Amino acid sequence: EFLGVNKIITIDIHAPAVTGSVSAKTAFEDYEAGFTGINWFINNIKDKSEICIVSPDAGAIKRAKTFHANFEASGFKDQIGLAMMHKERKVANVVDSVTVIGDVKGKHCIIVDDMIDTAGTLCKAASELKDHGAKSVYAFATHGLFSGPAASRIRESVLDKIIVTDSVKHDN
Repeated sequence: EFLGVNKIITIDIHAPAVTGSVSAKTAFEDYEAGFTGINWFINNIKDKSEICIVSPDAGAIKRAKTFHANFEASGFKDQIGLAMMHKERKVANVVDSVTVIGDVKGKHCIIVDDMIDTAGTLCKAASELKDHGAKSVYAFATHGLFSGPAASRIRESVLDKIIVTDSVKHDN
């Protein structure tokens, strides 16, 4: 604001609370990018009735519901499932356990989140979905950070494919 900024535009902001850190003189717009990933799944998963959108935690349920609504807007109303993961942490940044809430048996699960950082939560969630009978597990995220052990965790995981936007530039 001091420099004359009067509008801030973000894409899938991780912490919406920061929008309150500016005065009313500055407009804050946050856009969701979920619609950008829909076409890949529409073109690559044959039976849409076998798709289940999965929120990796309670904080991402709104994003998962929006992704689900994007499928419905694309002509797949009442065909796509919705589930959620409940995760518990005993120590900060360490997921102790995850629980599946919803029916994922025989489904192509798509975990939808705003970002993938070290991929710890994502890989645990994918494993839990497979343990509950998921046919395949994909992930869609707006921001692919892929920090630290992310690459090795993903390689060793049960994830079939990860789709991300180009919001973060990677050299390889």
